[in-house]
Amino acid sequence: MREERRLVRSAGAMTFMTLMSRVLGYVRDNLQAQFLGASRSADAFIIAFRIPNLLRRLVGEGAFTAAFIPTMSDYLKPERRKELWQFAAIVFWTMATVLMVLTALGVIFSPQIVKAMAWGFAGIQDKMDLTVGLNRLMFPYLLVICLAALLQGILNIHGSFAVPAFTPVLLNLSMIGAALLLAPHLEEPAWAFAWGVLLGGVLQMGFQIPFVIRLGMRFVPSISFTDSGVRQIGRLMLPGLFGMGITQIMLLVDSFYASFLAEGSVSALYYSGRVNELALGSFAISVSTVILPMLSRQAAAGEIEEMGRTLLYGMRMVALITIPASVGLILLRGPIIGVLFEHGRFSPEDTAVTAHALMFYALGLLPFGAVKILAPAFYARKDTRTPALLAAVTLGAHLILCPVLTWLMAHGGIALADSISATLNMSLLMGAFAKRHGLPGSVMLRQLVSPALRCVGAAIIMGGSVLALRLWLEPVIGGALLPAAGALIGIITVASVVYLGSCRLLKVAELDDLLAVLPLRRRREPEA
Repeated sequence: MREERRLVRSAGAMTFMTLMSRVLGYVRDNLQAQFLGASRSADAFIIAFRIPNLLRRLVGEGAFTAAFIPTMSDYLKPERRKELWQFAAIVFWTMATVLMVLTALGVIFSPQIVKAMAWGFAGIQDKMDLTVGLNRLMFPYLLVICLAALLQGILNIHGSFAVPAFTPVLLNLSMIGAALLLAPHLEEPAWAFAWGVLLGGVLQMGFQIPFVIRLGMRFVPSISFTDSGVRQIGRLMLPGLFGMGITQIMLLVDSFYASFLAEGSVSALYYSGRVNELALGSFAISVSTVILPMLSRQAAAGEIEEMGRTLLYGMRMVALITIPASVGLILLRGPIIGVLFEHGRFSPEDTAVTAHALMFYALGLLPFGAVKILAPAFYARKDTRTPALLAAVTLGAHLILCPVLTWLMAHGGIALADSISATLNMSLLMGAFAKRHGLPGSVMLRQLVSPALRCVGAAIIMGGSVLALRLWLEPVIGGALLPAAGALIGIITVASVVYLGSCRLLKVAELDDLLAVLPLRRRREPEA
């Protein structure tokens, strides 16, 4: 079996779990929209949760994972295998110590952190007080979720992707349970969601422990800041904190400017971003998670040509999924937001504002996904410096774009600034990798640009069918919830069939590998 086919199959298994999580995530967001709407409480909860969640993505799942997986891959060599679990235990307890200190500092300095992230809240005392209180309650989430990310890295290195991909389901179930059981009985329902976050983090870490123990992990307390592997992780993390965390840093900038806009702007960006992540996370993020261990193994074995081939293949797979998703989100943005969230305190006006932001987020779907594939190619070779330098250029551009576009377009400008910045980051990373590893322009054109253009052609054909169906079903889409949801599902189903058929006509080679993850195709396909 080809290495690329194994990549898609691993991503396919992970995608199933991710989709389950995203569906439950929608239920969670729907409850959040019903109980909190796009109001003071919603803005406060979103900012309060964003701070530990941002640090989790930056430290736990971003820079740490990018440094930990290539480092631990060295311990998979036969001559170092005996050191593997001792090293894993040292990293676990050392990381836990650092995280406890960070959590304590976060609780103590929560007012200052909230003010820096959402300065516009400072003049609204009850909003600021609520945000600080929620943030202090949720800050310990950082501790447990970063340790959960470490356990995820261990499982990924050993080829287990479905178990870690399932853990966000536990967070969503926890928040859903808290919303249903606690929120109706509290004067301020945002506290129920905060308790759900904290419990969900504990469940995410605890669920993975039996699986790593089964692999051989022993949690023998051992702390060392001088261990060679720990020091290597530290060296790789420092520039990686910036390079891998460019998206999270931009979120800080976005939150700062959104806090000065009309009430509900923060919530509109959040809900539209969540819908955008649904399209991105269903397959693109799964590919990026699977590809890092594969690239790390190839880098450790000195297989540089194989690395380039794997990277370009991953990029083509991401293009195959994100290009039609982007077109679909733009054309159906209003009906999607309306069906998903327009209930309870979430009004038609909130739908219009949120759909406006979604249009500009959707423009950056391909670049967002591509960056998640490109950055691991550098980290696999223990190069965190290059992405960090390119991220600095991207952040500089974002610091200019965000205030200008916010002034011109309000919250829509913030979403557009994100998409433009992601496109710049993608272009810089592609250029640097091609130059560093001798990928000529002709190869990039043949193996990446040409297949992507075929996907664009198929997506244009699909877009025509979407427009025709939407025009025909407009009275239904604008009516009651259940008929509108049925019409939306029908349009998406027909559009998917049209896109896949168009890809077949345009000879998009990666389509066969995507369809190969289906059980029926797998049973018929002989093993290579």
